[in-house]
Amino acid sequence: MNSTPHVRNGSLVLAVWIAGLAACGGTPKDQASPAGNKQAAKGPACTSPDTTPVSLAVLEYIKTASPLPQRYLSAYGTDSAVPEDGFKVLQAKGPTYFWNGDPKAQAQVKTKLADVGPYTTMLVIYRGKTETDNGNTVTVNLRGHYVGGDHDGKSSPDRAIEVKCDSTGWRLTAPQKPTPAPAPVPAPTPAKQP
Repeated sequence: MNSTPHVRNGSLVLAVWIAGLAACGGTPKDQASPAGNKQAAKGPACTSPDTTPVSLAVLEYIKTASPLPQRYLSAYGTDSAVPEDGFKVLQAKGPTYFWNGDPKAQAQVKTKLADVGPYTTMLVIYRGKTETDNGNTVTVNLRGHYVGGDHDGKSSPDRAIEVKCDSTGWRLTAPQKPTPAPAPVPAPTPAKQP
């Protein structure tokens, strides 16, 4: 082959570009396919790794829980474990620990929680999700249980939280008002002496 290096490099760049385009599922505009047009008709693509249906649902669940949790537990090694994107939300909102079905391990976690302080702790349980509208509407099912402290054993209600993809990204379809933060306990005032 007697082509110059510039022509060979240009051909290589073109081949890499076409391969990359094919890997992404796209085609050049002059070769648009009917299947590509159907994909565009489905609606917006909400693919941000920072905002997912599960992460928004977990945030909604914990910020509207009553009492408001200050630290979190997530099941370990079961299908009830909060997925990674939701787990990151728990970690961002407060200290987060793993919880498993072994009673001995649970007792150790409860002891650790008590040693750290009397903060309200919630075990967040993932109950799955369902997708409709070509994946543009996702319903995430969550529930919670309080562990340790004054609220030990109390349940937080099951919720099906719907998240929809619109032109601006993932959004809650019916957000609730957040639970207000607990009021600080006032210091006792000394009694007046006569």
